[in-house]
Amino acid sequence: MNQDEIRGELVRSAQRWARTALDAYFEEPLDQDFAVHHMAVAVEHLAKACLASIALTLLADIKPSVEDLLVLGGREDKVQKGRAGLRTVGGAEAVTRLAKVQNVKPPAQLTRLRDARNGITHMGWGRASSECRELLAAGVTYIDSLLPALAKEPSWFWEDHYEACKNLVEKATSELKLRYEAKIRRAQEMFAQLTDRMSDSEKAAVVADLSAAPLPSRWLLYVPTQCPGCESPALVSGRDKDGEYGDIWFLPRFFGCRVCKLTLTGPELELAGMKAHSLRTEEEVDDDWEPDFDFM
Repeated sequence: MNQDEIRGELVRSAQRWARTALDAYFEEPLDQDFAVHHMAVAVEHLAKACLASIALTLLADIKPSVEDLLVLGGREDKVQKGRAGLRTVGGAEAVTRLAKVQNVKPPAQLTRLRDARNGITHMGWGRASSECRELLAAGVTYIDSLLPALAKEPSWFWEDHYEACKNLVEKATSELKLRYEAKIRRAQEMFAQLTDRMSDSEKAAVVADLSAAPLPSRWLLYVPTQCPGCESPALVSGRDKDGEYGDIWFLPRFFGCRVCKLTLTGPELELAGMKAHSLRTEEEVDDDWEPDFDFM
């Protein structure tokens, strides 16, 4: 297999799927399911194009067959089916590998874009219009972040949809921030009502009592933090991820404050500054090492 040929085919495929996704979203009749599905495919193909530009072996499935390794290693002549029978890495693992070898961090919504594609493909589950816009914006943002490594410009990739893509990202970002800010205001109002006419000692006692336990969550790992709404002690829940050299990383998934009732998920956590971080002490952390995130 020729490295440049495979990279080129994947880039062209990603561009075709992305343009079809935007046609389905911007043109009449609107088809949001097609738009989300096709954008997720475009993201996967462009991530694989980046991997192929580094080394074809990075496209190998997690558990590759001998035939897969022969094809990716340039010995397609040794395999009866040739590249037709090649199994490559899935979209989630492709993004994870690329995050490690190129240090490209995906947008918080990218996992939801992939999940939405799977839901549409297997169960026909669609998305509301506002969520569809956010998911497409995540795909556009991620694709734009990969293009420099492929020596391509966004204006070339998106062609007639270039300006529309910029507007899509700006609108989705502003809507997300507006919703986040509205949540914070409601939480602050709730806290003000709760503590109205309380003395400082009474307020401290109420906060200590309510913040002693976390809000229920499906995630069983809790890390202390401060509520961005009422500034009370609180807990963010999530999952852990094994890193290299015995490191453990915390990946936040849900925040809930029992004092002001604020809850945050997904990209709202990033806006609140609740990001993935190592659970090691500062003395143990290797500053030159990057985590191998699992974006599933």
